[in-house]
Parts: sequence; C-alpha cells; structure tokens
Amino acid sequence: MMNCNKMSLHRAISALVALCAAVVMLGACTEVDDALGSDLIPENQRMTIRIDTLRNLETYIAQSDSVKSRIKGSGYAYIGQLRNDTFGLRRCSFISQILPTQLPYRAGFGIDPIFDSVIFTYSISDYKGDTMAAQKFYVYEVNRKFVPEDSTFYVNFDAEGYVNPEPLFEFEITSPTKTSSRAYPTEAGLDYIKRLMQTDTVTYYNDTLWVNKFHGLYVVPEQTDSESKVIYRTETSYTGLELWLRDHDSIDNNLILDTVVASYACYAKDAKMGNIAANMVYHDYEGSLVADLGVNDTLAGDPVQRTIYVEGMGGVMGYVKVTDQFVEKLAELGDEAKNGGYSTVSINQAMAYFPLTVNVKDPAERPAAIPFLDAAPTRLGMYTAFASLTGIPDYDHEYEESLSNYGDQYKLPYGGELNRSRGCYAMDVTAYIQRMWNEYQRADGNLDEVKYRSIFVAPAADDMFTLGQVALQGNDAIEIVLTYTLMR
Repeated sequence: MMNCNKMSLHRAISALVALCAAVVMLGACTEVDDALGSDLIPENQRMTIRIDTLRNLETYIAQSDSVKSRIKGSGYAYIGQLRNDTFGLRRCSFISQILPTQLPYRAGFGIDPIFDSVIFTYSISDYKGDTMAAQKFYVYEVNRKFVPEDSTFYVNFDAEGYVNPEPLFEFEITSPTKTSSRAYPTEAGLDYIKRLMQTDTVTYYNDTLWVNKFHGLYVVPEQTDSESKVIYRTETSYTGLELWLRDHDSIDNNLILDTVVASYACYAKDAKMGNIAANMVYHDYEGSLVADLGVNDTLAGDPVQRTIYVEGMGGVMGYVKVTDQFVEKLAELGDEAKNGGYSTVSINQAMAYFPLTVNVKDPAERPAAIPFLDAAPTRLGMYTAFASLTGIPDYDHEYEESLSNYGDQYKLPYGGELNRSRGCYAMDVTAYIQRMWNEYQRADGNLDEVKYRSIFVAPAADDMFTLGQVALQGNDAIEIVLTYTLMR
C-alpha cells in the first residue's frame, strides 16, 4: 500500500509539473493563428459583422388633427385651455351622454322637493399648466342625439351644432386636488333642473328612454387670452352632476327633511346605452414659434425644419422623409458586400435616436433641462400612415396592446421611451430598415420606386391625449445606428 501511495504521489507531481510547463509556454506565445479551423467553415456560411451610422433624413412639422377622440369605457375627459410661446393655444372640451346613478328614493324625488344646489363632480388624474389660476367652465345641454353607437369622433369635431346657445351652469376649478365645484345655474339651468326632478322613474330606470329625453352635456372652458391657465384630465366615471335638494315630510308638508342627493355621471358601468363621449381639442398656433416655423399641412415638401415639435391631442408632430441619399447610403452596404465577395447583407439591428434640443450631458446645464424632460411625452410612436395609426413594422402597437395584460415582458423591442440620461428617444427600427433595403432591391436601384419613405413621429398610440410637448433636433441630428452582417 505504501508503494501504491508513493506511485500516485509521483504521478500527481509529474502531472502538475507538466501543467505548469504548458502554462508557461502559453504565456510566452505572442501570435495566434486565427485561421486554425477556418477551412472547416463552409464558404456560404462565412460572415462579417459591421456597425455604421446613417443620417441624411429631412424633417418637417405636420398637423395631426385626425386623432380619434371617442372615449371608450371609463376613460378620460380633458377640459381647460393652455397657451405657451412655443405651441400656441390648445383648448379642450368634451361632449358626453349622461346617466342617472343615484336617486333620492327608489320612487324618485319624494314629496315636493326643493332645489338647494348643484355640484359638478370630477376626479383629476393629471394636469398641465398653472394650477394657482382658477379656470372657469360652462356646461351646455345637448339638444339632439349627437351620435350613433358606431360613430367615429375626431378631435376637431364641432359640437356647437348639437347644443343650446345658453349654458346651463358655470363652475370653477381652483386646484387639481379638488373633487367637486359648486355649479351656478342660469335660467336655462333652473329649467333643466326642474325637468330632472319632474321626470318619471320609468324613464330614470330605462337607459333608452333616458338618453332619448336627456341627450347629454357639453363642457367647455371659458375662452380668454390669458396664458396662465390649465388643462385637467378627469375620469368619466366620476365626472357629472350632483343635484342637492330638500324634501317635505309625507305626513306634515310643512316639515322640511334633511338634504337628499340625485347623481348623474358621464359613464355608468352596467348601462346598456348612454356611455358615449368624445374629447374635442382646438389648436391655435397664431403668434407661436411653431407658426413662425411653418406647419406642413400638405406634406408636399417645404419648409424643412432643423427642429421638429411633437405634442398630443391632435397637435403638431414630426414628419420625417427618407432621402435618396439615405437610400443610396443603405445601398452602399450591398455594394460593400459584392465588392468584398459577400452575397448578401442582413440587418441585425437598427436603432433610431431622436435627440431633444436640451443638453442633459453637461452637468452644468442639466438642471435647466429637467423642466423640458418633465414636460415631454413618455413615449413616441413611428407611423407610416398616421390617419389610420399604421405603425412601422417594428411598432405593431395593436399586437402590443393585446398582450398588455400579461405585463411589460411582452412589450415590443421597439421601445420609443424617453431616455432622460441621454436626452433622446430611442427606437428599434430594424424591420423598417430591412424593409427599406428589400424595397431598394425590388426596385432594382430605381429610387423613385422605393416605397415607405415617409414616417410620422407622434405620441404613442395608447397615449394620443398625452399632455406632453417636446422639441426634437431634426435632419442630420437624427441617427440610425446599423449593426449588420455581410454573408457569403
């Protein structure tokens, strides 16, 4: 046994010495033969990976008033107005059917009810502007059925032809933390209240009868020239009227009972009908920086802009044209492949970077940039046809939305979010660039036949009514960083 142990020890020491010698020899090597085994790779499987940056884009400012504004389900209504030097004026109003959600009693309003007051209720979830300034609003009665169930609304819908000329109520919102405001009735408003109190309970408990009698309300901000105003976003489920009244005792008519309440909302969860509502937004760019630069309504060309502006609510957006020079630069990749003995080019990844006009990389300037970052939309979409919200191939927002209930892990690689540390929006546009390359090949080099060369840059499809506004660098400041493979 001793002899066996000695032999094992001797073998272990010998192996260790051999290993050390090998390590020393490896460390002494100064050259590596990279070709070792290359002859084993089939010729048609050899490839080279490259990175390049493309620019040569033209940018414009376009108008995006084809935004659909129908409020679906328990959505958001926007009210208020805001003016600034860059984007001009935007005024938000909404039209909505209204449904009863509470009666003082099962049988109605009781015995000879006495009107006390009316409250306009709301639940503010977002806002933009000067919240220290009181914003006045007017409520009008809708005088006829304004929409079939399947109608499409756009932000430029004109509600004036559907409402009575005299308002019912006026109220003020003085703080985003409030949930209600006292509404002051006009003569028309007092008449409206009387009709509400005198309507039979059969109508109250039948959505169809109700909507045919009370068509809805239209809420609009007071039109002023003041810049210090605010736009609020309120949830339709909590937006409506509360009618406060006092009732008489059923035995002693001289005895006035405690206050009772009747409630009416712009959205009622289980209603068979009566939940139709839509936002309207009016934009006026007169006197603004955007107007001075020129909004390209026809998309025919001029004026090319070094800065593009993007806002929600059917306002301005960026319009990007892929120039002949860009396509030719892309085509050079194919030429590089052919000249190098490669057969084709495969786009591994294409990242588009849209930088903001503010400097966030310089620590001295970053504090001044923070308000601009805070005011910007959280995400931007890229569309080949904006009216139909047709995204570029990488931005299939309908598919993304269909998987939204499963969590962020199913979010598109496209991205599009604001990168605050870099001061830019980053989008994965790989499929779009690959399609552009395929189009060039299909057109056999005829640039006039290369399609899909127009891109609209606007808020994300699920956030078209964002209160955000942003200025982006355009033209050659936009970078498309390509990672591609040359394949034999």
